[in-house]
Amino acid sequence: MRLLGTLYATLYVLMIIVIFVLPSFSFDGYSITRNSLSELGAQATPKNWVINIVFIALSLVTALLATKVLRKYWVPLYLMYFFAGSFFFTAIFQHAPISSGAYLESEHLKHIVFSTFAGTAFCVYCFIIYLKLQIPIERASAILMGCLAIGLSLLMFNFEAYKGIFQRVLFITAFGWLFISLTTFTFSKPLKKT
Repeated sequence: MRLLGTLYATLYVLMIIVIFVLPSFSFDGYSITRNSLSELGAQATPKNWVINIVFIALSLVTALLATKVLRKYWVPLYLMYFFAGSFFFTAIFQHAPISSGAYLESEHLKHIVFSTFAGTAFCVYCFIIYLKLQIPIERASAILMGCLAIGLSLLMFNFEAYKGIFQRVLFITAFGWLFISLTTFTFSKPLKKT
């Protein structure tokens, strides 16, 4: 588990660096404040492969770490698989570019569907894992993270001029909390079959 935890932490730090540095090498009109991470990895966007590779690697490591930690808890484990798989496909199927030009509409629509699946699966995971945790502060953090994810998502849709900031805060907190929860939280013992 130590290797997977180290790999996750490395990719997490790399993700933070990429989401703040890559915009400098993208379109001139790209704004960290206004534009989303999906638009940073969008079709026909310069250097989009960088963030997409980071997201693919992070999704795979998340699934592996979840397998190691949650193997006795099949509902949270399958929710993590669904989240990681959906997140993986948001990098495979890319958003429409922010610049005008030709793009694949079907790929853009698939990206939207998978990003919706990923966000929903993460929120449901937070509320389900609450039931499997023993320590009150850990349980509270799961509920808080689920509510924060919902709240930041709603802010992104209601205040589009700041969606880049809201999404970056969401990704940093969600993947940070996920790392802490999968590496340090105390889970209740699973019920034995009778």
